[in-house]
Amino acid sequence: MQQAQLKPNVILRGPIFPEPVQVLVTVPLGDAVKVIAKGLRTGQVHEPVLNAEQLARIEASPETEPFDGDPHRFRLGVEALRLGLAYEHDPYFSLSIARVDPLPHQLEAVYDHFLKLPRIRFLLADDPGAGKTIMAGLLLKELKIRGLVRRTLIVTPANLSFQWQRELKDKFREHFEVVRSDVLRANYGLNPWQEKNQVITSVSWVSRIEDAKDSLLRSQWDLIIVDEAHKMSAADRDQKTLAYQLGEELSRRTDHYLLMTATPHKGDPQNFCLFLELLDRDVYGDVKSLEEAMRRQQAPCYLRHVKEALVSFPDPETGKVQTLFTRRNVRTTEFAMTDAELDFYDALTRYVEDQSIKAAAEDSARGRALSFTMAMLQRRFASSVYAVRRSLERMKEKREKILADPEGYREEQKLKRVPDDFDDLTEEEQQKILDQLEEVVASVDPAALREEVLQLTRLIEHARLLEQREQEQPKLAKLKEVLTQQGVFKDGKIKLLLFTEHKDTLDYLAGDGKAGRPLGKLREWGLSVTTIHGGMKIGDRDSPGTRIYAEREFREDCQVLVATEAAGEGINLQFCWLMVNYDIPWNPVRLEQRMGRIHRYGQEKDCLILNFVSPATREGRVLQKLFERLRSIEEDLDPQRTGKVFNVLGDVFPANQLERMVREMYARNLTEEVIKSRIVEQVDKDRFRRITHSTLEGLAKRELNLAVLTGRSAEARERRLVPEVIEDFFCQAGPLAGVHPKAVRAGAHLYRLGKVPRTLWPLGERLEPRFGKLGREYKQVVFDKSLLNKEPTAEWVTPGHPLFETVREDVLERAREDLQRGSVFYDLHCRQPYLLDVFSAAIKDGRGNYLHRKLFVVQTNLPPLAPGGRGAGREGEHTLALKQPTVFLDLALAPKGTAVPDAGALPEKTGWTS
Repeated sequence: MQQAQLKPNVILRGPIFPEPVQVLVTVPLGDAVKVIAKGLRTGQVHEPVLNAEQLARIEASPETEPFDGDPHRFRLGVEALRLGLAYEHDPYFSLSIARVDPLPHQLEAVYDHFLKLPRIRFLLADDPGAGKTIMAGLLLKELKIRGLVRRTLIVTPANLSFQWQRELKDKFREHFEVVRSDVLRANYGLNPWQEKNQVITSVSWVSRIEDAKDSLLRSQWDLIIVDEAHKMSAADRDQKTLAYQLGEELSRRTDHYLLMTATPHKGDPQNFCLFLELLDRDVYGDVKSLEEAMRRQQAPCYLRHVKEALVSFPDPETGKVQTLFTRRNVRTTEFAMTDAELDFYDALTRYVEDQSIKAAAEDSARGRALSFTMAMLQRRFASSVYAVRRSLERMKEKREKILADPEGYREEQKLKRVPDDFDDLTEEEQQKILDQLEEVVASVDPAALREEVLQLTRLIEHARLLEQREQEQPKLAKLKEVLTQQGVFKDGKIKLLLFTEHKDTLDYLAGDGKAGRPLGKLREWGLSVTTIHGGMKIGDRDSPGTRIYAEREFREDCQVLVATEAAGEGINLQFCWLMVNYDIPWNPVRLEQRMGRIHRYGQEKDCLILNFVSPATREGRVLQKLFERLRSIEEDLDPQRTGKVFNVLGDVFPANQLERMVREMYARNLTEEVIKSRIVEQVDKDRFRRITHSTLEGLAKRELNLAVLTGRSAEARERRLVPEVIEDFFCQAGPLAGVHPKAVRAGAHLYRLGKVPRTLWPLGERLEPRFGKLGREYKQVVFDKSLLNKEPTAEWVTPGHPLFETVREDVLERAREDLQRGSVFYDLHCRQPYLLDVFSAAIKDGRGNYLHRKLFVVQTNLPPLAPGGRGAGREGEHTLALKQPTVFLDLALAPKGTAVPDAGALPEKTGWTS
């Protein structure tokens, strides 16, 4: 090419450039020329200085279109451009690419509140069960698809990390990595927060561990989402918790900051204002701002829907709406204890009290660890004699090892302690700590250890005799009675979810009789059983022995699921309405998490939850008092049994307070009566009312504008790309990119695909931050979401899917030259020739982010043809009309070499493209 051809907007190709570039400006430098051009793929600016020899090796796009481009590629190129802007035409675009059917309140939150903010700083405080994870996922997809978000951090309690990871992967195809201490150690010398773009981590771990916090705060994020954000609240400015300080630091390191919690306040406006300062110190730095927001009943950065506002879309035929939540009936089931069991309980209590008093006398980490272990023993007895016997045996074995090497034990114990966030850890992490704590002893004095080993031996023998004598213990008999009353043995369709605290009790009830495990009592009764416990990997629905496989097994094949707390973490079981808490967690928050597995959106029946308690023990009577108080308060404040009281129990009665008081009872610092009186004092109706009916609830929405939301949803469906268009484009464009979809059978709209060509891998990696990871193989694909009901294992390919976007981008690049050269089409419904120009318009912000993009076509009608097929060419006779890009789908492809009519003097286009 010649230097004279270097003009603005000309497209250059050649070995000098790593990609096609568009000339922005040229600067003559003697015999050479400096070219400043923008890459069409990456947007990167290139500034080479070219001499005559180098210019000769470069090809430039023609100044006027020769209209000799391939019309098939031209049409596919326009379609690729159009489908790449699908989100601009669909007000609910994320819904057309995510496996969710969102509810009215979820659409309102994301599309009427979040996305209307130029900088999202928002507190979402919907009641539990509203699907806040779904709303966060929709927001993430909408921001990513627009290229506004690349790096996302989700901060959540540790025991909810898996739930977040699973929901985002299953429903939104978004892959997040959980960063904990093991990841930090494995990346020694690197900063995983900077290396990974989509991360989930634990608020308690990051806020406490300096290395984790320091490395995190050296990174910047586009979007940060904090779940259970109330854990970041602080009492006042002078007593900021570590979690609150972390919240402040994170607020400075992101543009978009979404806090989510079901309990945003404790009835204290001052405390709530301090919490809102995490979002914007200027907006709610004074309580008067909050009072003004309550007066107007609206706040710019706060949204809360209460459960009565959570309803479905109106039925298309009847126009009726349904509430999303059924009733939750929580009952206490008492069971007796035999005299032999009470004798063992008394002997165990004497041992526990003796060790707890020694632990209390030693104000150290070892003393607190020993006190914790003793409380664990009593909880295991409450669970089953088998469970406590297994713990006693392990403790005896470990003490005998200490006697063999006391010095080695002293060195090991320097690191043994109970972490402050023990209650927030996953069950697997808790079990590792408990296994270590079983080694903790009050003294390494050989005489004292031998005496303790004798005590343990007597307790173990006592437990064995009890197990042999009592083939069906009263607690087990009560379970059988309850299952009979509920019809579990008669009706195999009734599903039962049974929670226990300990893996040993799980084996006692549901063991398979293999590898040293007993044959479970439930199996002996003839019930089909599966299990979930902390030692199982998360896995997937096709990997036996994993949690998600067990969830599927419970849904499809088994009548009973026996689970430890691991099933309280991210397992969705709304197809089951009967739950038995065979053991009661001493952490009330855990109890709410358990109930939330079945009492959630999608549950069609009222839920029955039975809590097993023995009034014969001190611990049982304490729990009984707690449940009595809750039931009384629920009858007054929540007669519809929506779970409102249990939702805020953690704010009234802190998570680990009950266990602390019981440990104090073992050390004889508190009595049973004092603990019960404290429960009566703290679990007070007025305190619950202040929170559940706080003046701050004046900001909560109790109804939705369903007419507007329904209308907008219908509009979205009308404007949404129909699956047939997507399918047709992919089937035509795929072969150009090396992807060859083959129909499984005629009319099924199901295709076999196979391996993705290696040539597409680099492009998939480049697009990954926006659309997710490109798979290496796709066995079967569908383009219509409704077909997933028939083909659940098929991949749903649609705009926004990494495979679709990779093929679309590849085909666009292949068709780019054809688009620039122009093509000829036949319009069988028009006698006169006309010209179609395709334009792309965009609005950017100051950072170069696209805020709005549009593709449109201008039709220029040419003058009537003169004899011989030549145009008259008079400029005044041209008329212009605006068309949609779909106009090319209605045109027939002209054969290669078709003559182009003389366009004459066309209107100048430079004014349109400036």
